[in-house]
Amino acid sequence: MLYLDKDGNLHRQAAKIVCVAGNSIETPRLLLLSGTPSFPDGLANSSGHVGRNYMRHLTGTVWGHFDKPVRMYRGETMAGVIADESIHDPDRGFSGGYYMETISLGPAFMASFVEPGGWGPDFAALLDRYLNTAGMWIVGEDMPQESNRVTLNTTVKDTNGLPVPNVHYDDHANDLAMREHAYAAGQRVYEAVGAQTSHHTPPYPSTHNLGTARMSERPEDGVVDKWGRTHDVKNLFISDGSVFTTGAAANPTLTIVALAIRQAEYIAEALRTGEV
Repeated sequence: MLYLDKDGNLHRQAAKIVCVAGNSIETPRLLLLSGTPSFPDGLANSSGHVGRNYMRHLTGTVWGHFDKPVRMYRGETMAGVIADESIHDPDRGFSGGYYMETISLGPAFMASFVEPGGWGPDFAALLDRYLNTAGMWIVGEDMPQESNRVTLNTTVKDTNGLPVPNVHYDDHANDLAMREHAYAAGQRVYEAVGAQTSHHTPPYPSTHNLGTARMSERPEDGVVDKWGRTHDVKNLFISDGSVFTTGAAANPTLTIVALAIRQAEYIAEALRTGEV
């Protein structure tokens, strides 16, 4: 394995097993940068799936404005949740579902997130209502699409002269329908407890990065097997959120941790038995 240190010096490191954990942008970037004569399209990429099926979770925010102080800064950042995801009723016009998570932000944080790029009297009015505002973050299951992908930039380089990653993402029609439903549901929740008005914040550029080195039973359908071992390179493992095949709606950190622990136990046994 070749790598660059912080000063840009190239090193060679022998390893019986390599575990890559750069998550859903840097992991595929590294694999795509590591092409060989055997893997001209990128390491472990015989399927062509490295970098594809990038997911980031559907998001949006609903703010409720009340006639009396709410003081949301006193609470936990995310203290409550309504798990709409458990319903899964396609008759609503979309598959899957979303979480509505209470979100408590300080004044500076809210100023950055309530209306990204906002300016002028309408934006100032949102901040003036701070004490009387409650927030609800929407996080939902976005659909994996092969066209949503990480690729290498052909012209822009990093400080080491290596191509930076390009990230392309388009909403699926299912995502758009789900977001509008979630906005309306969040507004109804606040109206039910006395909100006078509400405000919807559009989705941010990214939240939870997932996919791009997906698990699959068949090598032609993905990048890694159920243990996170790449189909093509038997001593190369992926140990991050890029192995997800779908995003569900919940924050993914604990699932990533569970998969890493499961993978570590598998590697320990494989080393003991000489499988790798």
